[in-house]
Amino acid sequence: MLNRKIGPVTKEIKKLLIPDIEMYDLSNGLKVCEINLGSQEILKIEIVHVAGRSVEDFPLSSRAVSSLLKDGCRNKSSAQIAEEIDFYGSSIKTGSNMDFSYTTFYTLTKHFDNIVPILYDMYYYPTFPEDEIEKFKHLNIQKLKEELNKNDVLTYRRITEEIFGHKHAYGYNSTENDYLNVNKDMILSHCEDYLGTDNCYIFLSGKINDHIRKTISDLFGTVIKNTRKKDYTPATNPVSGKKINLISKNEHQSAIKTGRKLFNKNHPDNVVFYLLNTILGGYFGSRLMTSIREDKGYTYDISSNVDQMLYDGCFYISTEAATEYVEPILEDVYLQMEILKNEKVGAKELIMVKNYLMGTFMNMLDGPMNVSSFAKSMILSGKKPLDFLEFTDEMVEMSPEMILKAAQIYLNKEDMIEVIVSPY
Repeated sequence: MLNRKIGPVTKEIKKLLIPDIEMYDLSNGLKVCEINLGSQEILKIEIVHVAGRSVEDFPLSSRAVSSLLKDGCRNKSSAQIAEEIDFYGSSIKTGSNMDFSYTTFYTLTKHFDNIVPILYDMYYYPTFPEDEIEKFKHLNIQKLKEELNKNDVLTYRRITEEIFGHKHAYGYNSTENDYLNVNKDMILSHCEDYLGTDNCYIFLSGKINDHIRKTISDLFGTVIKNTRKKDYTPATNPVSGKKINLISKNEHQSAIKTGRKLFNKNHPDNVVFYLLNTILGGYFGSRLMTSIREDKGYTYDISSNVDQMLYDGCFYISTEAATEYVEPILEDVYLQMEILKNEKVGAKELIMVKNYLMGTFMNMLDGPMNVSSFAKSMILSGKKPLDFLEFTDEMVEMSPEMILKAAQIYLNKEDMIEVIVSPY
């Protein structure tokens, strides 16, 4: 009879198998990453430009361009594009973040020839109709108002503003006036200056054949469009040890964030901090979850997070709770940080966390679409997909002494910016 008091046997995962990922350049220099895997006749096409916030000349210009690309191109209106994509059972998503703008297409392989010309026209013949620009502004102003009713959103906006600066690309917060100031000239300027062939990547995944390769090459490899170069402006000296208390009429709980400026994925301490963050609050069995949720019941969810952009990054601990628990939670957060600074992580806990992460990585490499997302993350941060094996090898060999040293460098209370948003 099965004894449910005894957990399953665990086995250490020492190595990962990274599927074949092919990289090549089209004749115009545009880079293609191909993951030819899977048994289903499904294709995912992602077009990514280094054209996010970090190169903006005007606030929200990157978001406006990426959103409006699908809302009109030569001979097709927004409704016609949407209807045609829907007719072929395909889907499209556009977006932008701190450093990149992207379009993601999913389609059946048999409909590729019908879909890919739409994608081409979106990028090389966009029209940005005035009525669609007005819709974009109105819709996003409404979304912004809804987001500002969430205390957790208010803490994130404020802490990133403090870490990077309120005028910095990674730190500025969009406002209603920013949306109202969006105009067609601004959109055309960003599109012309920063959506080129020399800063573009195409990620293909799924069932790929020679016809698909040739069509992509014939369409996207024949245009040459160079972008305007813009150097990244580093954030000025960040503040530290600052405590900010805000009052909000939103919701019934207080929102808490405490964190600091960090680094991007290419920093020498990236691997050890990734492991340290997981132990502290990066998974359900973390120390913050165990102590603050499971043992004390102060909150339903608490986590520590690392946001890493192309040039910089930040670390923060985040939770929401009843106002009377704010101080006890913060005391326990800093206590857990002090413990990690003064006591080496035990062998059993360290093995468990490493196994958990290696299992997560295995899921990340399961299936062509997941592999494509993995490859994109590596390539856009300036690495090759196989470099990830160095990351995992270093992580597996990480010692308690290395984690202790990292905690002593990065988990100091006096370096943290603390933001609390409480209801009336």
